[in-house]
Amino acid sequence: MSFYLLCKVLFSRKVVTSLLLLQLAMTLALLLNSVLLAQQTRQQLNQPTGLDLQNILLVQLKPTTATLRVYPALEELLNRQLSAVQAIPGVIAAAYSNQSAILQGGNNGNVYVVEQQERTNVSTVPMYFVSTDFFNVLDSQVLQGELPQYSVSLDAPGAPDVVITQSLAEKLFADVLAAGKHLNRGRVAAVISDFYGQRSGDHVMYNSVQIAPPYSVDWGYSILLRTTPAQTNAVRQQLATVLQNVESNIEIFHIRSLAEQHQRLYRNEYGLAMLLTILSALMLLVTMVSSYSSSHFHAIKRQQEIGIKRALGASKGLILLELLSENWLCTALGAMLGVVLALWLNQALAQVISIPALNWYLPMVTTAVLLLCVTVATWYPAAIATRVSPATATKAL
Repeated sequence: MSFYLLCKVLFSRKVVTSLLLLQLAMTLALLLNSVLLAQQTRQQLNQPTGLDLQNILLVQLKPTTATLRVYPALEELLNRQLSAVQAIPGVIAAAYSNQSAILQGGNNGNVYVVEQQERTNVSTVPMYFVSTDFFNVLDSQVLQGELPQYSVSLDAPGAPDVVITQSLAEKLFADVLAAGKHLNRGRVAAVISDFYGQRSGDHVMYNSVQIAPPYSVDWGYSILLRTTPAQTNAVRQQLATVLQNVESNIEIFHIRSLAEQHQRLYRNEYGLAMLLTILSALMLLVTMVSSYSSSHFHAIKRQQEIGIKRALGASKGLILLELLSENWLCTALGAMLGVVLALWLNQALAQVISIPALNWYLPMVTTAVLLLCVTVATWYPAAIATRVSPATATKAL
């Protein structure tokens, strides 16, 4: 079977072949990027967070009265709210924080070792101002030093001690013990196990925590609480009422688990991955229908040619292989065009969302899937064409 003859037959149908090549290329480009996005989203949703996502609840709220949004009235309100929340059956620990864990972005700044700024500066690290039970809520492990045991008043001179996560300590100090060293944010009191902070930070596990009341909460604040697994839902149902009873002049934006917070953080990628997957499936279906229709139409047109080949001794298997080879060649050419189109689409998507670059093996896998689908779609009309009787096909000669 000549490759030249296959190309000649294929490109004798210029319009049909061009449209089919474009359809195959678009299908492969969508399929490649939807698989990439689905893989990345799955990895992101399954990455370790260092948190008990199911049993830590987050309440995001804000006082509606201006005086309650600034220190010291704010500190008194926070303490009253924590006392009420901790009294709910099933609550293991509760703490306030100027912001939640697992965020896209928030309150952050740079961190560096004093007198070593140029070498150690990390530009975007979340800054948490929390109550003492914050570490109990997260169930953090103390790896170095000791946790501060009391909240530092904002009226006290100097910065409160800082607690940093393990990944940040390794970045700043390498193999040297971090506890007792001085950062631009204060003395390092302890190093704790990693937890997911901000997605837009230098690293999702880089965090610095200080036990101190926030000075003001014009944008709101968070109350985090860890519950026993059996009572998470029961605690959740009571939170709004309990907090409103403590202080009616508050607005509760939402109450959700950190598992829900994590899902929401990646909902854009998840939604786009689902959309591209549906479009890819539809395009694949349309491509199979188009391949079937094209093969069926041209097999009918070539009945006489096929009959003559059969009369000259060509076997059914050889005729079937020839017809399938034409479709395989068309699919291979469409796939090559599709890889170029997929690269362009990948770069376009990267301008809007986070998506990995194409790797070397995924185009091969998706091309194999496309070949299989086209083969399934064109096998029946090709098989029907091989059943043409030589006598019937040569009657008109």
